[in-house]
Amino acid sequence: MTMPVSPTMLVYGATGKAGHLVVERALTQGWAVSAFVRNPDKVPAALRGRVTIVKGDLCDAASVSAAVRSSRPNAIVDASSALPFGHAKGQPANNADRGVLIKATVQALDAEERLADCVLLIIGGQLIPEPGGTINSWSVAALAWVLRTLVARQKWREAEEMLRWCFLDAPPAFRFVYARLGQMVEEPARGTLRAEATPDNIQHGSVSYCDVADALVALAGDEARAWEHKALFFNYAPM
Repeated sequence: MTMPVSPTMLVYGATGKAGHLVVERALTQGWAVSAFVRNPDKVPAALRGRVTIVKGDLCDAASVSAAVRSSRPNAIVDASSALPFGHAKGQPANNADRGVLIKATVQALDAEERLADCVLLIIGGQLIPEPGGTINSWSVAALAWVLRTLVARQKWREAEEMLRWCFLDAPPAFRFVYARLGQMVEEPARGTLRAEATPDNIQHGSVSYCDVADALVALAGDEARAWEHKALFFNYAPM
């Protein structure tokens, strides 16, 4: 009798606040997980024997490509931070150029003719909409203008170019979902999150990191592929 093969997930930023929860949730749901990390010592002891640790740097396209080739993932979750803010409290900012990271991922999948076999889930933010998308909140739009104009112009430009490439210029077979997450907080699970399409809505209040992790893992295994090549928010169902 042939044993079923577990689907494989590669997680970038696997030791971050969202990333390590994605790893935990994926393991409990039967995924074989490869954790891409810069410092293997930061992988929690409870997870080390349950994941494949891939040491590498998100700034290095060659190590990203090698990780994709060796893990042969069915899903990749990019839980790295696109900008030098918004990272988890106590965690260092990630200074990787996300465009380099994502293009290296796509090129590695394309070289092995696996673009149709793998979906990339990109964790973004409310501040940078997809091409043609809008920020449907004056306060968020004002903050975005300040940051884009005064604080992080280079990183902002890199993030915008990355999104434009994903939506408009990447190979048509490239499967991806862009999750525009707002405020994530450290608190217990509050319920099941639902996916909602942008640009005509915005995240309603805050969401728990653990609920976001559950939602991302569910989305990684979504056989309907309803959210691919789209942007979305995760929101709690109204009470």
